[in-house]
Amino acid sequence: MRVALVGPFSGPSLSAGLNFPAPLPPGYPGAPLMTALAKGLVDRGHRVAAISTDYYTPVDELEPFRIFRGPGIDAYYCPQRPRSFRSSGGRRGRAVDFFAFERACLLRAIDDFRPDIVHAHWTYEFAWAALDSGYPTLVTAHDSPAEVLRYFPHLYRLARYFMARRVLRRCQHLTAVSPDLERDLRSLTRTPIDVVANPLSGPILQAGPCEPQAFDSKTLVMVNNGWIKLKNGERALEAFALARRSDPALKLTCLGADYQEGGPAQRWAMARGFAEGVQFKGPVAQAELVAHLRTSMALLHPSLLEACSMAIAEAMAVGLAVIAGAKTSGVAWQLDGGKAGVLVDVRDPASIAQAIVQLAADRARWQALSSAACARSRTLFSADEVIDRYLALYGDVLRAPQVQPDVVPAA
Repeated sequence: MRVALVGPFSGPSLSAGLNFPAPLPPGYPGAPLMTALAKGLVDRGHRVAAISTDYYTPVDELEPFRIFRGPGIDAYYCPQRPRSFRSSGGRRGRAVDFFAFERACLLRAIDDFRPDIVHAHWTYEFAWAALDSGYPTLVTAHDSPAEVLRYFPHLYRLARYFMARRVLRRCQHLTAVSPDLERDLRSLTRTPIDVVANPLSGPILQAGPCEPQAFDSKTLVMVNNGWIKLKNGERALEAFALARRSDPALKLTCLGADYQEGGPAQRWAMARGFAEGVQFKGPVAQAELVAHLRTSMALLHPSLLEACSMAIAEAMAVGLAVIAGAKTSGVAWQLDGGKAGVLVDVRDPASIAQAIVQLAADRARWQALSSAACARSRTLFSADEVIDRYLALYGDVLRAPQVQPDVVPAA
């Protein structure tokens, strides 16, 4: 089968995972879930196109797309205008026309590959272009547009919200990455929504469990990208400072953008006396991230909104205990209602601190959570399990009557 995966591909992740002979454009940074899906399909013998955009590379170097050939896979990188509203290089901002230029380039890439089926990720420009293509299309939603707008109430997110509303109304075949997200999207579509979790890459599943000394390290690791309200890093750092009053041996390693030495998270913590025992490392490579997960006592995950958190999934895969939000969308489901992790009120530093101190003093509970997390990760996030689900859904899509796309011409 020829499968076009249309979504945010990280160039370095895709290049490493699929053994491309030449470097790929940067694409999108972030977790390698798209690479895990692409590799899984290639390993099953399917011909795959990874179709994405990249706003790091100048537009005229990619327009309408560039193709990079790999074993069993073609990577298409389309241009993305660098600004949301202001003009740049004689082109208006991408949000002004709802990504019309980007959608037109994506559409040409899809047509060039001529897939049997298109699988589009996120309910914005990637899914819009896929639906316009006329090919049988499955769309996977990874976030709630209304919830994202609530946390980011500005014009750009409003434009994205209306894009998602239009996409969701048009979808004939739709999945969501958690039951909470499926519930959030019900009012925006009449289409039944299947729940399929995000896939984990082979390396993380093969990394092995936490090392025996992990519990005794008394080290928590926090993987957060962005010093923003949604990620709730302030409450986590305050909570850790409270926990150290009861157990001064506790340590915290902070990973991710804005958590580097000298970055906004460290500056905030130092100004308030919350930096004692905290190491700010910032973004790290996947191998180093896995090493931290395997040698730490727990993952501290304070986020206020998730759909299917890859940081939590990766921690669970190596049997790392997770402390996360009881009311954070998607989290309680991932942690099996608290059987595979510790659920707390992440808006309350005292609640987080109490959970940290109690876990650090209870080896038997830590071991039980570690075993439960590892087992659940294989059920929910194994790439093989996820790809089995998607292949079954691809069959459903291909057997269903096709409706002509309601195409909006690119501006």
